Amino acid sequence: MLRKLIYIFLPLLAVGAVFYAYLVWDNNRQVEPLSRAEINRSLASGIEWLEENEEEILNENNPVLWWMIGQSATLTKDRRLQVLFSKYESRYLKRRQNNLWLPLFVDNVWVPVRYEDLASYPYYNKHFIYAMTCDPDLARHTDIAEQNKPGFCDARFMKPACVTHQLMGIRIMQRKGCGNKDRLEGVVKVLQEKIERQLLWDPRVVDVYLQRVLMLVESGAGDRVKSAWLRNILDAQSTDGGWSGFEPLVPVTGGKSIGFSARGIEYQLPEATFHTTSQGIYIMSMMLSAR
Repeated sequence: MLRKLIYIFLPLLAVGAVFYAYLVWDNNRQVEPLSRAEINRSLASGIEWLEENEEEILNENNPVLWWMIGQSATLTKDRRLQVLFSKYESRYLKRRQNNLWLPLFVDNVWVPVRYEDLASYPYYNKHFIYAMTCDPDLARHTDIAEQNKPGFCDARFMKPACVTHQLMGIRIMQRKGCGNKDRLEGVVKVLQEKIERQLLWDPRVVDVYLQRVLMLVESGAGDRVKSAWLRNILDAQSTDGGWSGFEPLVPVTGGKSIGFSARGIEYQLPEATFHTTSQGIYIMSMMLSAR
């Protein structure tokens, strides 16, 4: 019986290993850099998707994603992005002066916060709030303070976005002048190296793939981003201009496919989301502004 199982599973493992090796090779292949025209077209299509889905996305109050839209508007000076961000600002920021996320968008503003208010927040959002406020009371809590250490995500390999989220928090600290400058720069370098390794060996073009590229570019390590990674992101953009957090591999029925998700292999419909599209737009905005 054991011999039969070996005969069955060894070929499957061999096929899986060859397939993975191909994906890694393809993910890191030599390709031509994206042209300015390609970046412009991609950005324009992404903005069109935002406009088509305006009502739906304005109901999605994810401050970090909207911060990316605001940054994209600033970098590109695109009137459509400016108007869209202004609508978000009017709905969620100007009318709610005690909004905990206000310091993310406005410098030198203070909003009272208690650790108890963050009980329902995921670990990385607690760190973001601390980074924005540099509140010493928040810094006393282990689940926040640990995220200032470069090895925080080492034991959290089941959370693929841990390193990118941690780098986001550290970058907010840098922008807000929170913490020791030299120490933060050291943490950023370590996290950049980890993200680069993740991009080398994790070829799934899902939401976290875009987030990894985004954080390398945003944190000043755009020279480490391979042209193939940017090409993969461009190729993943749907015909309607949005990006999905799912990479279809094998079409099945009803528009659904078997493919990669953040959790592994799944069977679903590849649909563009605001979460992934906002990151795709920010990437293209940063790339365009660097030209």
